[in-house]
Amino acid sequence: MIDYHIHPDYSPDAQGTISQFCQRALQIGIKELCFTTHYEPDPARAEIEQVVVGGKKTSVDSDWVRFYLSEIERCRQEFQELVIGAGVEIGYEMGLEGKIADFLSHNQFDFVLGAVHCLDHIAITSGAELNDFRSHLKPEGAHYIARRYFEYIRAAAGSGLFDSLAHFDIYRKYIVPELGDEFIQVVELFIDPALEFIGRTPTGLEINTSALRRGEKEPYPAEDIIARAIRAGVRTWTIGSDCHRVEDLGSGIKIAQGLLRQNGLEPARFKHRHPVGPSIDF
Repeated sequence: MIDYHIHPDYSPDAQGTISQFCQRALQIGIKELCFTTHYEPDPARAEIEQVVVGGKKTSVDSDWVRFYLSEIERCRQEFQELVIGAGVEIGYEMGLEGKIADFLSHNQFDFVLGAVHCLDHIAITSGAELNDFRSHLKPEGAHYIARRYFEYIRAAAGSGLFDSLAHFDIYRKYIVPELGDEFIQVVELFIDPALEFIGRTPTGLEINTSALRRGEKEPYPAEDIIARAIRAGVRTWTIGSDCHRVEDLGSGIKIAQGLLRQNGLEPARFKHRHPVGPSIDF
């Protein structure tokens, strides 16, 4: 098994060291894992978004990556039975492409996962910011929110900054419960054009199994969207548990792998930002 979406304790919302995740990987039969600490570059959210180094919160613009990559390298030496990737999950914000590109040019990652976590500088993936969503975004209506979300998705895919995009239909988490059937109907106007756009780019999509831990029946994206994406030409797929705790490592990964195999595909793997073949026995 492989897991390409793992948050160790450098992410402020995560628990468990890189070493602890590696130990857990050996216990449950994961052969390759890629850490994807959050990097949220939006200056408008500088007081909210931070990184943890040595148990202390620090700015996302500090030199935290040096410590992060050093710890990964130490674990590569300790856990030589594992393939350990150094990745990052970047919260995409339009207009910050230059800042993100500069960050990536100064830090050598194996894999870069892009994510839409915010709209208009308000988190749509955090229960802690639901009140802000209700006050500032919800009054704009379902059509505005759906259109805006897919503007972000298309811009992220077209930026060329990311190897794969995380949790394509993450709006199921909080936006759908807030807006209901109206949003479900409106969002259908935007899904296929977005998938067709992504299919014309090198950017892949992720099957993210965190929804299954939340009690949902399907991962992000749902199976229907996976099939539509493949028809639209998306051929690069990564799989990840989006775990923030050691005990959730690998959760649902076999289901994600099975969904790809049903469509004749295998999960992508990366080294130094380049795809590598499926040489590992999944």
